[in-house]
Amino acid sequence: MTCLHAFARSGTGSSAKAWVMLLIAPLAWTLASAAPEQDPPESYPLLALVDARGTGPAPSASAPPLQLSQQLTQDSLAGNSSRQQLLEALNALLIAHPDVLKARSAAESAGHDLSTAKGARWPTFKVGTSSGSATLGQSRNQRRESYNALNAEVRLNLLDGGAISSGIRSAEQMEAAQGSMLYSTQQNVLLEALTALLELHRFDRKSRIAADSAEIIGQLARVEERRAELGAVGRNDLRRAASRQASALAQQHGLQSERMDAQARFTRYFNYAPADKGLPELQVPAQWMPVSEQATLQNAENHSAELREMGHLIARASAEVERSKAQRFPTLAATIAKTHDPKGVLYNAGTRYGVDLNWNFGNGFELRDRILKAINELQAQEAQQESVRRQVHETASAAWGRWQSGRQRETQLTSAVREARFAFEGYRRLLEVGRGSLAQVLDAQLDMQRLMLDEADALYDQRINELRLVRTTGQLLPQDLPEHWLEQLFGPPPTALARAQAAIPDTVPNERPMVIAQRLQLRLETRLDPKLWSHPVTSAMRW
Repeated sequence: MTCLHAFARSGTGSSAKAWVMLLIAPLAWTLASAAPEQDPPESYPLLALVDARGTGPAPSASAPPLQLSQQLTQDSLAGNSSRQQLLEALNALLIAHPDVLKARSAAESAGHDLSTAKGARWPTFKVGTSSGSATLGQSRNQRRESYNALNAEVRLNLLDGGAISSGIRSAEQMEAAQGSMLYSTQQNVLLEALTALLELHRFDRKSRIAADSAEIIGQLARVEERRAELGAVGRNDLRRAASRQASALAQQHGLQSERMDAQARFTRYFNYAPADKGLPELQVPAQWMPVSEQATLQNAENHSAELREMGHLIARASAEVERSKAQRFPTLAATIAKTHDPKGVLYNAGTRYGVDLNWNFGNGFELRDRILKAINELQAQEAQQESVRRQVHETASAAWGRWQSGRQRETQLTSAVREARFAFEGYRRLLEVGRGSLAQVLDAQLDMQRLMLDEADALYDQRINELRLVRTTGQLLPQDLPEHWLEQLFGPPPTALARAQAAIPDTVPNERPMVIAQRLQLRLETRLDPKLWSHPVTSAMRW
C-alpha cells in the first residue's frame, strides 16, 4: 500500500517520479495478490516496491493516506524575517521616537527638580570676599588702610514650618505626572504606528483589487473582441469594457498613490521602508477585548494614563497650597561663620557659632495672594480632572459602539461580496454559453469590485477600532509590559501549511476571487499493509 503526502515544494523532477510510482503501485499490488501464500520472513525488501527514493524504515500503518507536509519556503522565511523586523522596530519605537524622547526628557527634568527639593534639607555653604578701605585711630592719629577679608558660612535649616517637606511632595507628584505623560505618549505613538501599518495594508489590498478588476475586464474584452471580429456581436459592449478597464486602471493608480502616502507614514514611524510583500497582518487578540460596555468604562477609568496624570497634578497643587501656607511661619537656622582678615583692619574675631531666627512678614498682601493663587490652581486641576474623566468615558463608549457596529458592517459586506462573486460567475458562465451579454457581466463585475473595496475599508476600519478600544482600556500597552506582549498582535509565525490553506478561496472568504493556488508536490511514502504478510515474496514484488 502507498499513501500520498503533499508538501509545498516545487520541482518537476520529483513530481514526475511521484506520478510514475503512482502508476506502478497498482500493477505491483495486482501481481502480489495473485502469488501463492507463504509465511513472511522477518525481513523482506518490500520497500523497493513503493519507495521512490530508496529503502528506509516503514512508518506506522495508522498514518493518514493524505496529509500536508509543513516545510519552510522562501515566502515563509521572508514572512518570519519581516515579522521579526517589524517587532524590533516597534520596540525601538517605544524608546527612540522623538515624541517619546521629548516626554522622557520632561520626566527626567522633573526628577532633577525632585533632587533639588530634597537637597534643601542639607546644609548650605557660602564663601565670599570683601575689599575696601577704613579709617583707623583717633582724631589726631587717624589713617586710612585697605583691607581684604575672606568670609565662609555654613547654614542648616532647623525649622521651616513644613515648607521643605511640601516642596518635596510637590516635586514627587510632578515627577509622577511626567511619568504618566510619558506612558500616555508611548501609547499614542504605538497606536499611530499600528494605524499606519493598517493603512498601508488597506491601500495595498485595494490597489490589488483594482488591478485584478482591470485584468478581468481585459480578459472579457479580448473574448468580446474576438466575437465582434466574427460578426456575432457589435462593438458597443467592447467600447464599454474598454472604458471600464481604463476606469479600473485609473482607480488602481489613485490607490497606489495613496499607498505611497501610507508607506511614507509607515517609514516615519518604523524607520525603514517595507518590502512590497511580506508585512504581517495585524490581528488584535480576542482576550484583549472587553466583554461589555460597562467593563469597557471601568477598565478605561482604571487604566487611563490621563486620569493618573491629573491625579498627580492635583496632589502637586495641594502640596503647593501647603507650602504657601508654611511660608507664614518663622524659620530657624543654625550658622557657623568664619572671617579671615590678614591685616586685622576690621575683623579680629574667630569662628562664630549662632542660631538665626527669621520671620519674613513682607507687606502682608504678597503672602495672602500667593496662598489664594495656589488654592485657585488646585480648584482648576480638580475641574480639569472631572473634564478628563468625562472625556475618557466618552471615548470608551464611542470606541465600544464603533467596534460593535463595525463587526456587523464587516459581516454584512463579506456576505455581500460572496453573493456578488457568485452573481458575477453566473453571468460570466451565461456569457460563455451565449445566453448573456457582456454588459450584464460588466455590471456584475463593477458591483463586485465596489463591494470588495468597501469590504477592505470595513475590515481595516474594524482593526483600527479594535486598536483604539484596547488603547482606551489599557490593554494595548500595559503599565507593566509582559515579555513578548506585542508579538500577540501578529500571531505565530506563518508556516507553509498555513500559506497553502490561505491560498484556497473557500477557506478564506475575504480573499479576492482570482487566487492562484500554490502547487502541491506529491511524493510516495512507504507503508506496509498487513495483508502483504499473507503473500509470498515474488520477483515482481522485489522489482
